[in-house]
Amino acid sequence: MMNRQVFPAMAICAMVLNLTAFDIGPASEKKAGYALLDQYVTTFREMATRGSGGPDALEPFLQRMAVDTKKAKEQAEIDPVFYTHFSRLLAMTKLFVEHDPGNILKTLIDREAANFVKDITGEDLVTTGGAPAIGQVANALAEEIVNLQIHLDTLDRREAIRKKLHERVTGPKK
Repeated sequence: MMNRQVFPAMAICAMVLNLTAFDIGPASEKKAGYALLDQYVTTFREMATRGSGGPDALEPFLQRMAVDTKKAKEQAEIDPVFYTHFSRLLAMTKLFVEHDPGNILKTLIDREAANFVKDITGEDLVTTGGAPAIGQVANALAEEIVNLQIHLDTLDRREAIRKKLHERVTGPKK
């Protein structure tokens, strides 16, 4: 399905660069989440600007982001939903750009790519591989960044939304 040797980190860069215009503001309880998103997007922007990429160039950045994500979770600077989704974003990024000589991990990578694309975009991953599949994966990564941004932007309004939903389900208070 997706040939790992041809999947450049630069394909992700193209999709992620469109997200650099995000208004990532440092609200106190959301600051760490915004910083992690900014760190992810900035990493790809810098790689695209320098024209570098690939697993070897990306690995130190992913490792640092994983450590920062775990630390933010332990210090309760990000909520469990953000932690879970951002950690998956990092894991999928690593998996999609990893060298796989001999295609030993092909079945696993193809399955995870298909699950990720389906979960995030609702699309079935094209089975022909190549550029269309790479585009779908890059689009799913970008969409997950958008979802995380929306999650952070709406954290302070969630309780009111839940209360409103509860009232719709149970009826108005008497």
